[in-house]
Amino acid sequence: MAQVLAVPGAVRHGFSYVGLFNHDFLRITGIAATIKGNILLCDYVKKKLILIDSLGNYLQSLDVDSEPYDLAVTSQNLGHVTQPSSNSVLQIDPDRMIVLCKATCSELNTTVFCVSALPNTSRLFKGQVSCFLGVNRRGSSYAFPVNHDDIFENISKEQSSLGSRVVKFHAVNELTFLSCIGGQNYITCSQYSGSLGTSDNISNIATMDTPTDICSDDYGHIYVSGQGSNNIHRLTELKANSVFSDWKVLDIPLASQHGIKEPVALCFNKDYSKLYIVNEWGKSVLIFDVN
Repeated sequence: MAQVLAVPGAVRHGFSYVGLFNHDFLRITGIAATIKGNILLCDYVKKKLILIDSLGNYLQSLDVDSEPYDLAVTSQNLGHVTQPSSNSVLQIDPDRMIVLCKATCSELNTTVFCVSALPNTSRLFKGQVSCFLGVNRRGSSYAFPVNHDDIFENISKEQSSLGSRVVKFHAVNELTFLSCIGGQNYITCSQYSGSLGTSDNISNIATMDTPTDICSDDYGHIYVSGQGSNNIHRLTELKANSVFSDWKVLDIPLASQHGIKEPVALCFNKDYSKLYIVNEWGKSVLIFDVN
């Protein structure tokens, strides 16, 4: 897909710098917001989960038994933390910082590596999918829905292919997934409708280098952090005549002149009033008000 800027005047958020915080981080690789407005971080090197308030003030931390790589907090305020080195997932209460359970994947040739929560699902667990885990199996990556009572129940039954060499992915909805690809300067879109499925590269975005993470706002716009390009791209979905969508670059709302340097992860808080960007290859976090 060639880089195309969407029609000027499209409704979009603006951002105002609030501040920066660093609580002796060594390498933050994942970030997510809790329902209470706090922010949860995972420090891969320190093997630690860190909870801060909305302005970056330290609240508490939790040591874990393996390197935490990615995390997500669902609309039910249930945290999922992936630990690829031990091939396990933690379920936690993110505001109490309590581990509720740990599940280890026993599937052969399968590694659990990342996780994405579906936005704005209901507070009830029953009868809905609120979270997807990303697994690598024999070089290919897949997303599967999490069963809250048995994390890996669906690992062999319900899978959506993400392609190969996926670093992080974002579940736009239950049938659409956007992925960052290791060693590449593009992201991919995997979409499903009934028995149909497609996976396409959103490529040739000349101003994007080494995409590392993806999130979305309350307008449905997609944000991609570019570690090598020191910027944040904003994409918008364009409905085509077919059952599948296309994605186009809307703009670059944040870049090096706004303090963006080697961003590796990002998220909005639950009411979309603030944007948090893990900066400097995981050493600090920037806070922006959303206008």
